[in-house]
Amino acid sequence: MDATLSTAPPGGRGVFRDADKIAVLIPAWQPDRVLVDLVARLLEFDFSAIIIVNDGSGASYEHVFRELSEQAPEGRRGRVHVVRHAVNLGKGRALKTGFNYFLNSFPDSIGIVTADADGQHSAEDILAVAQQLEHDQLHLVLGSRRFRGEIPLRSRIGNTITRHVFSALTGTSLSDTQSGLRGIPTQLIPPVLRLGGERYEYEMNVLTHAAHSSGIAEVPIETIYLDGNRSSHFNPIWDSMRIYFILLRFAASSLVAAGIDFVVFAMVLWMTSNVLTSMVAGRISSLANFALNRRFVFNSGGSVLVPLVKYYTLAAILGVAAYFSIRFLSGTLGLNVLAAKVLAETVLWLGSFSVQRTYIFPPEGRNRT
Repeated sequence: MDATLSTAPPGGRGVFRDADKIAVLIPAWQPDRVLVDLVARLLEFDFSAIIIVNDGSGASYEHVFRELSEQAPEGRRGRVHVVRHAVNLGKGRALKTGFNYFLNSFPDSIGIVTADADGQHSAEDILAVAQQLEHDQLHLVLGSRRFRGEIPLRSRIGNTITRHVFSALTGTSLSDTQSGLRGIPTQLIPPVLRLGGERYEYEMNVLTHAAHSSGIAEVPIETIYLDGNRSSHFNPIWDSMRIYFILLRFAASSLVAAGIDFVVFAMVLWMTSNVLTSMVAGRISSLANFALNRRFVFNSGGSVLVPLVKYYTLAAILGVAAYFSIRFLSGTLGLNVLAAKVLAETVLWLGSFSVQRTYIFPPEGRNRT
């Protein structure tokens, strides 16, 4: 299913009829006063609940969470819920803990808005995402920064690279793929709870899943970096590698299979001079590719038969596309046959990744965490 991308208007922030049916979830690790001030402002908007997940911040930060629990004025007691991890388990796990708590405690709610604890999201922008969620309960709502003004270099570079990779893999172009400000309808939470990822890569997994299932609506928000974004716990090197690691594994699996395929293709072509026969013979590499993708790349469990049928259906479609592309590139444009094969199958590679991740080895079929 193709992702549906819509861009929500920034206006209409003063009207919010169903605030008592939307909760806010904030994962927090070693937060400062910024979080206390944010929650105090959010309490003015009458959200049904503000769920704070203390992700193993330690005893020295307990006073912050105690103040969060006690700061709600009369008439709003009980709206701030602090859920605790005994040790730091990562942002992805904290979000899952919050989602699970939300589903069990507020099953009749419209949805939930996730926000960061480091001051990057204003209360007004959280409200804007909630308002869009109120009117659109089909899509994931993404609060997208526009990256104007003075932006830390690591943030600008990281988001630019991720946006282009995300667009290539999913076919969905977004303004901001690293924003933690998101509105998620209640009906979409059970499937995203099953997604893999314990740290920042989980947010990318959620966004990829939404691009292929529900679709994504963007709401423009402010770009806020306090003190050069020093309060952020995102490591631009290690956490970016976590996000891209699944693509790197897919690339490694593809290279192994491509090596087998290329050697067999070249040998049979040398013996027969027939492109079609050479391509069919080269597909022996698909068995190795299927096994590697199933266990090493997508970590998929369950039965083998259904994914295998889907995989070979995709392989057949891609094989036909590759065959005619090679014939066109070599016969019409005059490229060397081996060069034409490399070019054609490189173009088809990203499409293959997207289809395998979404339909052949879907998130629901991966190991639970």
